[in-house]
Amino acid sequence: MINKINYTFLLKCLISPLLVFKIVFLIYTSAFASDLDIINKSQLSELTSRDVVELQQDFSDFEALTKVTDLAPIASNSKPFPPDKLVEIEVTPNLSGVISNSPQEISVWELVNKQTPPVSQNPKDLPLVAELDQKPSTEKPQITLPTDPNYKIPPRIAPKERINPFTTTLPLNGIPISHLTNWEIFGGSSFGDDRNVTFDVNGIFKLNSQIQESLTRNNIYTVDQKGTYLQLQTVRQSREVTVMRKEPQTLFGTQIQMSLTASCLFPGTSANQQCTYTPGLVTDRNSIDPNFFVPTHIFQTANVGDVVTPASLAAMSQPGFQMGANGQRVGVDFYFPNAGALPGNSQGNTPFYTREESTENTPTTFYSTVRQVVRANDTKAVIGRTIRGYGLILNDDNTLLNSALQLGNFLLPDANPQLQGGANSVNPNINKNLFLAANNTRLPVNSFTFYQAGIGEARSPAANITSLNQIPSASFNSIWFGISPVVLHSIEPVVRYEPTGPINILAQAGAEGGVNSNVAVASIVNGAVYSPATLQNFYAQIYLEDFQQNVNFANGSKLTEKTVYYPHISFSGNITRTADVLRYYAGVISGDTIKAYLGTDFTHSTSNGWTYSVGGIGYVNPDYDYYSQLTGSIIKKIPLSRTSNLVFSTGLNYALDQQTTIGQTLSIVPGSSLTLGARTNIGPISFGLVNYFGDVLPNSIGNTFLVDFDINFSNNLRFSAYYTPINENTSRSRYGSTVQWKLGRDYNSPTLNLSWTNNEYNYGTDSAGNNFNVTDNVFTVLFKVGSPRNPFDQQTAERLRRGIDQGAEQLQNIERNRQDLEEQKPQPAVL
Repeated sequence: MINKINYTFLLKCLISPLLVFKIVFLIYTSAFASDLDIINKSQLSELTSRDVVELQQDFSDFEALTKVTDLAPIASNSKPFPPDKLVEIEVTPNLSGVISNSPQEISVWELVNKQTPPVSQNPKDLPLVAELDQKPSTEKPQITLPTDPNYKIPPRIAPKERINPFTTTLPLNGIPISHLTNWEIFGGSSFGDDRNVTFDVNGIFKLNSQIQESLTRNNIYTVDQKGTYLQLQTVRQSREVTVMRKEPQTLFGTQIQMSLTASCLFPGTSANQQCTYTPGLVTDRNSIDPNFFVPTHIFQTANVGDVVTPASLAAMSQPGFQMGANGQRVGVDFYFPNAGALPGNSQGNTPFYTREESTENTPTTFYSTVRQVVRANDTKAVIGRTIRGYGLILNDDNTLLNSALQLGNFLLPDANPQLQGGANSVNPNINKNLFLAANNTRLPVNSFTFYQAGIGEARSPAANITSLNQIPSASFNSIWFGISPVVLHSIEPVVRYEPTGPINILAQAGAEGGVNSNVAVASIVNGAVYSPATLQNFYAQIYLEDFQQNVNFANGSKLTEKTVYYPHISFSGNITRTADVLRYYAGVISGDTIKAYLGTDFTHSTSNGWTYSVGGIGYVNPDYDYYSQLTGSIIKKIPLSRTSNLVFSTGLNYALDQQTTIGQTLSIVPGSSLTLGARTNIGPISFGLVNYFGDVLPNSIGNTFLVDFDINFSNNLRFSAYYTPINENTSRSRYGSTVQWKLGRDYNSPTLNLSWTNNEYNYGTDSAGNNFNVTDNVFTVLFKVGSPRNPFDQQTAERLRRGIDQGAEQLQNIERNRQDLEEQKPQPAVL
């Protein structure tokens, strides 16, 4: 029956938005267990199967997290395993770049003593599902509703401190929360030699939250979690990267000023009048092109033959070039700051390259409601999760459309799964894979949820299990729609002169006078020649000036990335077992070009330290950021002692159809990689090596050898650094370091991260053998603080903390320059 309910519900969710809006949305998702997305990332199309491994609990996590099933005391008739039959299962680290110094162990013996058959007891004495592994308390839950004949335990408010946060943890627009979360703020700033200062902030604030529990007469146990949250965040709006080749040159310019007046010879005039024998032409200095220093507009102020007023004649007879008075302007005043250029100048003659980056962010605000319903009977449990969001991205091009789509939230149903009751008592051993499956949902990265609804189910563990593999699997299927970023790329050429010094006068001369002077000037207009030799009572002015200026002739291009949020719909499902996770998903992203995709990934871990993962995603109409990929990885962990281990890993990412052009410009960004790595963790010290093999796959990261290490000086101070002695990428991060200072050991303990990276961009050599390199030192300051100090269970908090630490380090190279300006910092070897 539950399967019918699930499919009917999902069908309603899928059809409703299509009928209401008649629009198809697109989704690109990522697992909740992936690293905490603390900044706006640009790798929207990345398919990382390690995300599944991250959320799928390591075997070592099983003991702590199965506390969610401890609704009844351990049965006295349980048959423990003999000590010589215990199977120890080691942790398999799964976060790339995560430091793990203390391998944890859990045995089947301990698991069996957690997953035990229920003991018959009065249903009214049942504890809350969330009262797992909590100390006994004499406090009675507050009865908030009157007695109902349909209930053995009518709905009542559950005290939050008695609820296991593992059962309430879920992702909300990239931020993990639980019912204990009050507020959390993550912010920072990044700046560098050739980039502007950017500020990022991501904050979430709980407005209201409560959990109700109840038990019906037909033995259906229900936990209903509700909450409302406000999120404030900055997202990228645009980014520009300008790369220029600059050649020192000397720019020459000139100014020509002249006039010629004499007795009038033109029809309609008398010999007693003075006329101009030059047209009135003046360079509009406000129209001079700022890139090439040439005028684009010349005023014509007079015609040949115009009568010159006595006031203008008097003004023109004054020393220096004059064009008249009282608004009359006769004569020629030409100004040409660019009359030609020669290579080299007083500052040098060697060409060089520059790179400038500018990023603009925009604020967003989202109001979200969360509801999660868990129900259990004697044989199985179900979970339903519903998230609705209402928000605004300031200055987004699709604000009107996206705002209208949010209204559909009112018409879509809650995910409220039902179960059949019966005469048998509730089995309190709820399968923890149910909660893991709900959080294994593949959600879009850097996206905002308008509506998400999903239903999952899992059979409760049977009595007398003999291995972890006998714990039933859990499934979860959901539909999601919201908005996701689509980056519009464009490249345009940039050519210009850039002044590097003041204007220097080379030569200047001038003369003026009348009949008794030796001024010689000639004016040729439309074939007619006018000169003092043929004119009576003339007066002439002529002034010339030549000058030069040091400039750089800059020739390059500008990459522009504009982010627009488009509607997007997706279906995602997974089957989570003790040792593996299978995910499947499909979706459609709207925009100028509709992009549909279909994908799956699978991860499997073994009890002897092996982890295998494989995945693939295919796109219709792939582009620069969303493209088809095949991924795979193998990880082997070898424990050396309680505080040390050795890890070997290899990984493959094959970009099948990533675009290599922007418009008509070839622009290749490495999307493929093949790696082999190793890492050793000894106490507080971690040391890793990883090699990237170039030229094996198309569009692959070049040959790179990375060395990194990490030292925990104390529980509060951590230092990490990396260096690439071999790095054949044209754009690369050569070395960098991070210092983390944390006031406490909890998830929300105030944390400050300071990082520095040295990036190099290689633009080749010229015919003279000159190397063209640009170096950029990038500095990042990050902070995190929240309340309460730890809103998650211990294992989840540690996993998320690792994600934040890794995310902070990845900020050193997260900004990717398209147009072969990639800041390549390979990821450290897995741990």
